[in-house]
Amino acid sequence: MEYQKTVAGIVFFEGEGIYSGKEIRVELHPLRENEGIIFERADLAHRPRIKLSLDKVVALDGAVLITDGKWEITLIEHLLSALHGLEIDNVLVKVFGSEIPLLDGSTFKIVRKIQEKGYLFLPAPRKRLILKRPFEMVNGIGKISLSPASRLKIFASIHFDHPLIGEQSFEFISSPWNYIREISFARTFGFKEILEERKKQGILKGGTLSNAIVIDKEGILNEEGLRSRDEFVRHKILDILGDLFTLGLPLLAEVKACSTGHKLHIEALKNMFKAGYFEEVETRALAFLWISKRKRSIS
Repeated sequence: MEYQKTVAGIVFFEGEGIYSGKEIRVELHPLRENEGIIFERADLAHRPRIKLSLDKVVALDGAVLITDGKWEITLIEHLLSALHGLEIDNVLVKVFGSEIPLLDGSTFKIVRKIQEKGYLFLPAPRKRLILKRPFEMVNGIGKISLSPASRLKIFASIHFDHPLIGEQSFEFISSPWNYIREISFARTFGFKEILEERKKQGILKGGTLSNAIVIDKEGILNEEGLRSRDEFVRHKILDILGDLFTLGLPLLAEVKACSTGHKLHIEALKNMFKAGYFEEVETRALAFLWISKRKRSIS
């Protein structure tokens, strides 16, 4: 039986908010079993808390936020990706600002901070969501499909009319080791002209080449270059893992995503949730379920 997990102590990181331009501190505090992921606006006097659930999540162009209807925290997807990838079930996220810092555009620094502090296993079995039946949604050029499975497996493909990106695809089988090695280093990316326009409009008040891969018509502006040739599609999987965790529990499914974004991911999850596609199970019940299915298939 797998047990629930939290962080072994307070984990913190700091960075500039790309929307606010302010220096923001984030702290991860241990929680007890079955408390889930809770966000706190620690910069406000009354410190409002918002428990992670799909109905409190909103997808924007290039970001995901959580809100209680009055207060919000933006850019939660990378942190959720790290928690999902490392299989952390319960944690209090104290945010001293209105957004999560982008850091270097990946989750590597968050993962390293969590690893340095360590994990604490809790006296309760892990909970997961299983998918009852297949689902597919198309929105413009984006397409996402999900099928029932005994593990989380993601196949993602992207296409950009740019010689540096072109067509890329990657398949990921979820485990902490695979996440650390294959996904956590992959940075978000953006096109120079779009970023400059958003700065002119006042949408972005912060952000530099240290926060993302920045591309112009000729190539990459970052001196470091790429961390892998297919870093772009690997970051797409990083985003998908974060968006999937807005369900509040890890999902067991085979996911295929073609040219998708946050809005399509969240819309698909909300439609599935509303239609009753998910069932919550504990790991001990899950093991019995898959053994029973295997016996029936053999007989």
